[in-house]
Amino acid sequence: TSSELSEKFSLSTRTIQGYLKKLREEHGLIKEKKYYYFSDEYRHIEIDERVQMSTALMISLYKNAFPSIQDSVLQNFKQIPKESDAFLFDIDFQLIKNETYFNQITHAIIHEKAIHFKYKNTKNKTSIKNVYPLKNTNVLGYWYLMAYDLDKDKVKTFYFNNIEDLIVSKDESYLSFKQIDKLSKKSTQMHSPWFNNDKKSVKLTISGDAILYMQRKKSKAFTILEDEKSSLLVSMEYYSDVEVLSFVQKWLPHVDIVDNDILKRKLHTRLKEYLLK
Repeated sequence: TSSELSEKFSLSTRTIQGYLKKLREEHGLIKEKKYYYFSDEYRHIEIDERVQMSTALMISLYKNAFPSIQDSVLQNFKQIPKESDAFLFDIDFQLIKNETYFNQITHAIIHEKAIHFKYKNTKNKTSIKNVYPLKNTNVLGYWYLMAYDLDKDKVKTFYFNNIEDLIVSKDESYLSFKQIDKLSKKSTQMHSPWFNNDKKSVKLTISGDAILYMQRKKSKAFTILEDEKSSLLVSMEYYSDVEVLSFVQKWLPHVDIVDNDILKRKLHTRLKEYLLK
């Protein structure tokens, strides 16, 4: 009924009736007494459910990636069904550390603008990057910027949390339309140098609840070296320190780094930053 639609969409009855009149005149909406409906040929319940589910998934992702916009999401999507409660995201799904940068980069991609920033690579060396951004990407739970490096003349990926002092060029993309079109096609697949470095390994001791996780997960990254009743000694293969630090943080206090003092110091630095915040 018009009153039910008015309540569902938080619109006045008069506004709803205006929409209903247009739907009757142009799209075959049928009125019977006080009820409105479409004939069976207009009904695609399965498609509608998929749309609801995919929208709910999108909103759940946004709420997890951007904690500061949760209230805004809920206000603007009042009609979203409870399907959004069906999703739970692991702590490994990385939050957007700097939402302003994320939004600026997205704006630059849409409007075809070059960007400049300071970047700290996997070896902790900082350099200035001048790039044409192509995609914000999420690989294995981590956020990256895929971009064409204007100085190196090739497509590269940059770990998002290592970007600093970002500036979006006001007028220039520094590329021709032909180059942009070619890069857009190339940017549909991501080959991250972050995960193409030499593979390394670190020993970890696992105890408590983390043992159950290890037994259930059976990841190729882990090899059990010693199996005691109360603890495991495992070897973890990794490409980036981020992988190890995120795993250890997730399972504190049930995981310890055994044989890598550099990683231990990085972990301590991370935890101090969290405590200060």
